[in-house]
Amino acid sequence: MDYKPWETKEGKEVWKSKAQYFTWLRGALRRIWSDYPLRKVWKKNSLRPVTKEERQQKKYHPSTKNVGQCVFCLEWMAGSKLECDHIKPSEGCYDFSTAKEFLLHCGAQTSTNFQLTCKPCHKIETLANAKGISFEEAKIEKLTIAWLKENKGVVNQRKLLSEMGIEGADKIKATEVRQVYFDYLKKNS
Repeated sequence: MDYKPWETKEGKEVWKSKAQYFTWLRGALRRIWSDYPLRKVWKKNSLRPVTKEERQQKKYHPSTKNVGQCVFCLEWMAGSKLECDHIKPSEGCYDFSTAKEFLLHCGAQTSTNFQLTCKPCHKIETLANAKGISFEEAKIEKLTIAWLKENKGVVNQRKLLSEMGIEGADKIKATEVRQVYFDYLKKNS
């Protein structure tokens, strides 16, 4: 049977395209992951209680009971600030054959594919996987995006690039500012 719910009369009212349908399906399958019992047990077992010394040093918020370490930044933090991430990323969910694999990715994984990450590092890792770049390059990409949002306007951006010592900053094309700032960060990291 050829399933195409986005092409049915009712489906056309809900999804404008096949891509929209699979975006919805991916979100529905991701909810399985958020409630996956093995993930919850693994995360709980991966955390440790806050020590008396840490309580006395006020290292964590007073309500923090358990802490864990991010595999990327190696920071110790409250368990509530850590996420259970897949070591091997998903291939996506864009048709029914990949949807099956995505279902297994969200609801059939074992602890051999789990790692603890803080939320910021998880976002960086997700960007790195999506773009096929290194974690460090994705981190610089996130910083570049934040800089562009904070410093709107090509005239302002050129001025800031000039203040950073970038020669010819006043002549940089608007379409090149992002790459110039990215390269500057990469060179100076």
